[in-house]
Amino acid sequence: MLFELSFFLLLGLTFGSFFQVIGVRVPLGEPIAWSRSVCPRCKKILRARDLFPVLSYLITFGKCRYCAVRISPGYPLAEIVTASLFVLIYVRYQVSPETIMAIIVISLVIIVTITDLHYMRIPNSILAFFACLLIFVRIFLHPFDPWWDPFMAALLSFSVLFVLMNMSGGGLGGGDVKLFAVLGLAFGLLDLLLVFFLSTLVGTAIGIGSRILARLKPGQPFPFAPSIALAVIIVVMAGDWLWHWYSII
Repeated sequence: MLFELSFFLLLGLTFGSFFQVIGVRVPLGEPIAWSRSVCPRCKKILRARDLFPVLSYLITFGKCRYCAVRISPGYPLAEIVTASLFVLIYVRYQVSPETIMAIIVISLVIIVTITDLHYMRIPNSILAFFACLLIFVRIFLHPFDPWWDPFMAALLSFSVLFVLMNMSGGGLGGGDVKLFAVLGLAFGLLDLLLVFFLSTLVGTAIGIGSRILARLKPGQPFPFAPSIALAVIIVVMAGDWLWHWYSII
């Protein structure tokens, strides 16, 4: 078990570093596959010793090794969060089809959280990639019972939320609507409703708290993807327990 935990830990650290790159570059249309990592200030190409997840950040005290500009703490934070969640996924599901589905959906919400926090955007290219990946998994690796439920969840969530978005006059963004549709492919209708309920609850609490602290003006939009991400994590890790608790009250 120690080997598996170490594997998922290292996998999460590596993926977390890559997710931060995707979240920062994709909305700007910058390449991610064939370009070397560089310091955004001095443009120095980073070497292998500069790219070790978390460790490189700690060794250089959070600064570029070449020009001493401060590196965003978002990089090690994404790495630590991703690694922690991957380990928890393994503890929760061991090695199973559920593990694959959980890693995919957690990866999705981490990336869109980064893009939403940086640019208030959820790029279509990211959603399309994960939608194709989830459709493949649902058809060939981990079919739902009944098989049509996640596809119905995606269609219904998009249709209903698209109408609500237009009726609310911008209370819900187009990226959020499409994100819920993609999540429908992962969760199916019942768990998607739970994700929507929890994300609304979290988003409302964040909005009220930000207003009280004067960090949000009336009518000012704020990123909703982090609230959706937290709801997704809760449902992935404890959805069965929540439904069991609901059934006995």
